[in-house]
Amino acid sequence: MYRRIIVPTDGSEFAMKGVKEGLLMAKSLDRPATAIFVIEVGDIRVSEHIQQTLKKGAEKALNEVEEEAKKIGVALEKKIFKGAPYKKITDYADNDDIIYIASHGSSGFRELFMGSTTDRVLKRANCTVAVVKGEE
Repeated sequence: MYRRIIVPTDGSEFAMKGVKEGLLMAKSLDRPATAIFVIEVGDIRVSEHIQQTLKKGAEKALNEVEEEAKKIGVALEKKIFKGAPYKKITDYADNDDIIYIASHGSSGFRELFMGSTTDRVLKRANCTVAVVKGEE
């Protein structure tokens, strides 16, 4: 069925809802999961200090996913990428993967129906995408 479950996170509580559901699916299918955090810096040049701060935030978020995976008993790989989140997530996913993504993340903006990253992942992915309602 699915080879791997991909669970993107931005470190927010909303994103963690998608992560948890994805990890539960990985457990039920006895498949590995990959947690992805994408550092979005755009085309601007950022200092080494800011890059290190962003990387520490990414590592913290991925460690939270790892703790959850251990509780559930799911093998987890962690990935940090730089770039546009929707591009990095969909570029990483293969046709036989499934992406579990929350409907909203931490952007602070609210699209009418769902977050812009989620919307773009849905439109660009070549694999199955499960959208988990990520808002309260």
